[in-house]
Amino acid sequence: MKTTVNKNNIGVLTFREFDENLLLNSHFDTAELFRIILHDLDFVRFEIFDKNKKLLLTTNRFGEEPDVVVIQPAKVERDEEIKWTNFNAYRTPMYIYGKIIEWKVNGRVFKTKKSATVFAELTNSDVAAIIEKFIDRG
Repeated sequence: MKTTVNKNNIGVLTFREFDENLLLNSHFDTAELFRIILHDLDFVRFEIFDKNKKLLLTTNRFGEEPDVVVIQPAKVERDEEIKWTNFNAYRTPMYIYGKIIEWKVNGRVFKTKKSATVFAELTNSDVAAIIEKFIDRG
């Protein structure tokens, strides 16, 4: 999809209780947007509309239209699985667990946190570049 920079693009953050309109101008901070999307528990979706109220970009997949860009920022999540347990009543601690730790980013599995974080940062920088196309920095 070819994006045209328009001064009239408006971003809408939707939370559980209310909606918040954002001006997409030189004061717009994508780092703050990612912090809200990834860590705010009340966040529902983020959308960008043009001056004719046509949807250009969204984080929701519910209504897939052909010209709408769907973004999905990456978040690193830890997944633990207990493989074995060892019990000895005369030892402190009495239980010793063998664990397998995996790091997940958007459904992909990584062995180390470092590689998962690098992938998440790369994905989020690509998403930020897509969002920057709709922002008027002039």
